[in-house]
Amino acid sequence: MEKINLENIIKSFFLGIFMGIVLQFYDRTEVLVSYKILTILASGSIGFIIGFITEWLTAILPISIANARVYFFINNLIALVVTIFILAALMLITSSDMEIKQQFMKVLLIVLGIICLANLFDYLMYRRAQNKLKTFKAWIKDK
Repeated sequence: MEKINLENIIKSFFLGIFMGIVLQFYDRTEVLVSYKILTILASGSIGFIIGFITEWLTAILPISIANARVYFFINNLIALVVTIFILAALMLITSSDMEIKQQFMKVLLIVLGIICLANLFDYLMYRRAQNKLKTFKAWIKDK
């Protein structure tokens, strides 16, 4: 449990909230604002669960894959698989109408795209921080 990155789990919660907001713009049906807010909070909770499972599975990976690029790739892959399983389970539990399944595939593609973009952004921010650290170390060494 000590290798689990709690910051990433919290990021997943807020990413889930962001996806809930994005999906509210995708679905233009007229419902009460309170239902929309509950949907956004539910998507945040699902994001939290996905983040926790992803971080837990990533934490049990062997240390031999300590390369940052491989770690981010595996973390992204795990997040995508966990998301597919959880959203498919939610769809199976809630409905079985074929029209809803077609709409579900569009929503799933939007969600998976957002997850990929978020993980790519996270990796780019990591690389940026590493480059700034190298620059700072070189500057300190010169002084």
